[in-house]
Amino acid sequence: MTSPLSGVSVLGGPGCHGRIDRADDPALPPAVLVTVHDDAPPAVVREVCAGAEEQGIPTAILAPVGTGGDALARHAAGESRLEVGVGIGPDGAVVVRHALVAEPVLRLDGDAPPGRVRQAGADAARIVAGLPLRTAAQAEESSAS
Repeated sequence: MTSPLSGVSVLGGPGCHGRIDRADDPALPPAVLVTVHDDAPPAVVREVCAGAEEQGIPTAILAPVGTGGDALARHAAGESRLEVGVGIGPDGAVVVRHALVAEPVLRLDGDAPPGRVRQAGADAARIVAGLPLRTAAQAEESSAS
């Protein structure tokens, strides 16, 4: 079963509650919301959702409002009861945001490898859990070398 998201599975991948139209649905457990551009690569959506699920935090795909990854992430974070959202742009760029933080927490270009994309989903979940971000630690290790 596919949604209008250019072949993105309604399930979005492991740990994803599928596409939702309303974030305030009481039947939906608290989740990191992922807002996906209609032309976003399905593999990127699956990796983001799988990364969050590996950390034990569910995701749900929210209908897109806006076009760029940052606008999509801002909308998702604002709608999420957990105040964390991910935006996936048409080129596969990933942006992670917290509703109470002015700047994006994490940005990945559209050509990021699948492992980094999965880590972005995991880091979105780690924000919810109050754990250190792995992507930030990797960046510090790279700059120290």
